[in-house]
Amino acid sequence: MKGSGTHFKDPLKLILTIMVVLSLLGAWLYGKETPGVDYYVAWVAADAVKHDTPHNIYEPSSRFKLAFEYRNKAEVLDKAPRQNRIARHRQDLPMTATPFLYWVTGLVAIGDYETDLDIWHAISLLVLTISVLAMCRLLGYSTASSLALLLPILVWFSPQLSDLRVGNVNSIQLGMIALIIWLQTRGPDIRYLFATGLITGLMVMFKPNLAPVALLLAGGWVVRQQYSKLGVTLSGMAAGGIAAVVVSSWWLGNATAWIDWFNTISQTISGFGNSEKSHALIKSIFGPTGMSGQLGMALFLCFLCLVFLWWGRRDKPGQSDRKPDENRDKFENIVLVAMGCLVMLLASALVWPHYYLLTIPMFIVVLRPWQEAGSMKILPVLMMRVLPAVALLSMLDSPVLTLLDAGGRAYWNVATTSSALILYFIGLWQFGFRLRNQQDQKVAAAPAVH
Repeated sequence: MKGSGTHFKDPLKLILTIMVVLSLLGAWLYGKETPGVDYYVAWVAADAVKHDTPHNIYEPSSRFKLAFEYRNKAEVLDKAPRQNRIARHRQDLPMTATPFLYWVTGLVAIGDYETDLDIWHAISLLVLTISVLAMCRLLGYSTASSLALLLPILVWFSPQLSDLRVGNVNSIQLGMIALIIWLQTRGPDIRYLFATGLITGLMVMFKPNLAPVALLLAGGWVVRQQYSKLGVTLSGMAAGGIAAVVVSSWWLGNATAWIDWFNTISQTISGFGNSEKSHALIKSIFGPTGMSGQLGMALFLCFLCLVFLWWGRRDKPGQSDRKPDENRDKFENIVLVAMGCLVMLLASALVWPHYYLLTIPMFIVVLRPWQEAGSMKILPVLMMRVLPAVALLSMLDSPVLTLLDAGGRAYWNVATTSSALILYFIGLWQFGFRLRNQQDQKVAAAPAVH
């Protein structure tokens, strides 16, 4: 309590805290006005399984039948305006998420859609807030600067507003990313390495689009030739994957649930790039792209990350006997995790606006407090201040867009993909050049200014 009292002696922190609390309330009320178009699909799948539905949620004909059944249920409900609205809109339920995601959805649902949607929004906002503040703290931000960064994310950040509107899982994924980053800062203890792998495995089984995070974490250990750490991490990933499959298959009462899901996603993924609303860079460059093209792009972008990581770690003259730098390993792993999120955004043919919520880890990495003494050179200022600020500003749905008569679909397509590309190239620069000239990078150190 003494520490809390000290914090609130600073009027800036007190004012920022009040503004964050009000912004959270405003965001939650904003969510209450939306029907949760994505959440509804997951909620129906979870609710149907809870009530022992005879339908296979991954069978196309069953999805039409469930849509019809839940539309009829909604019509007889009183005081369920959002459920009625979305049930009438949903003639089909595209249930393409993993069984594990539906199990998690059902875990926090009580069976009343209006209440469950409010709970989901509250959980999403809480996880988002904790994740941003935790990642900021781990990367040396002061309390005031952490709150100052959180404010525009809650109020104007377009992907956050989109995530609230549709009730998607991007804030939950961000929470898993933040937990992995926190575990990366705990040190090389086998418990933390295994836990990192475990959470990563669960995260990928929750939604496989973040598989590049797992690939880059494993690749980082290979580049550094730390094969024992690689083995422990991979063991954790395998344990997480197996646990997710077992729990969700038991919950569904179907041993072939994951096979059904894989067949469903394989049949639909090739057409992802045909969506006109997709904010996907690969689609803008190459047009509609099938599974092999998306996989090839993801592997190429991951390979490029690891090449730059290797390049930045090559020995300087007279430094071949230098001992491993644990602080640098930790920081590199954090950047690898953030880069994995960007690879997903750049390589997938279907990227909705709310997916770009996962640019937040890299924004926090590149905007971190300046650690070096002396004057700031032009290139680091450009890479760590100017370009990230431009990328962040372009993704804010602020009144400035109204003044500029911007903010349409074409604008957001350019803004989101360009921002992700800028952050990706800054990440490559950090691997190849920045960290090579900054050997004493500190991670999880207390910020100098509170």
